Amino acid sequence: MPRGDVAKLLNEIEARVAQLRALVASPAGPVTPDLGERVLADVLTRGGSVGRKELYEIAELHGMDRRGLGGFFRESGQKSLMDLPGTDRIVLTPYGAERAQRHLNRHRATPYETVEPNLSRVAEASFAEDWNSEGDAVYDDL
Repeated sequence: MPRGDVAKLLNEIEARVAQLRALVASPAGPVTPDLGERVLADVLTRGGSVGRKELYEIAELHGMDRRGLGGFFRESGQKSLMDLPGTDRIVLTPYGAERAQRHLNRHRATPYETVEPNLSRVAEASFAEDWNSEGDAVYDDL
């Protein structure tokens, strides 16, 4: 399977897993997240800048028609995306980044990274050996 096909398949799987997590986490049942915010969130997670072809692929991945992307570039109101002059790159505006971040924060299971449950495993070797020693037990009740 060509590398591009594998990457596209992985992106589709990740999007579907995110949708399933949102369904499981929602106490009221299925919630339809804003399609535009999902597209913007994908652009943000890819560094805030994508090529035009990549933007089309992101839209397709989320079930958005290419023609729907025009609303991100509108001149009236606040733009979410803009063309980078002299390139084929599309960048998030501050407003678009804010919308994307808001979407990511709403759909993140936990805002914190998981912490290593057994801290002695990441400690310096000599300290880790002493972690549960009798001499160290003096400090356990402090």
